Amino acid sequence: MTKADPQTLLWQHLKDEPQGLFFVRDHPTEDFVLPFYCEEAHLAIEVEDDPFRPEDDGTRERWQERNKVDIMQVPPSHVLRNAGEVAEAILDIATRRKERFASGS
Repeated sequence: MTKADPQTLLWQHLKDEPQGLFFVRDHPTEDFVLPFYCEEAHLAIEVEDDPFRPEDDGTRERWQERNKVDIMQVPPSHVLRNAGEVAEAILDIATRRKERFASGS
């Protein structure tokens, strides 16, 4: 039996526009790639154990500020334990962010 890939598991829950939210996978930006991105919610998702990037030169932070995007980091162990629950939490956050950005707040 092969080990499940957390990104693939999470994508199974995000790929078909759940709750009307359109996520793309491997979204390229200027100098990096966002594993999951919902433009209308200004939200990116990374399945990452270590949120600290010593090699980061500030490019991500500047891009985030310019585009008003939050990057949510989810530990792979949480996705492997219950991908559906993680996806529900992401969708809840994304729905609220989408409403906030739609209203111009």
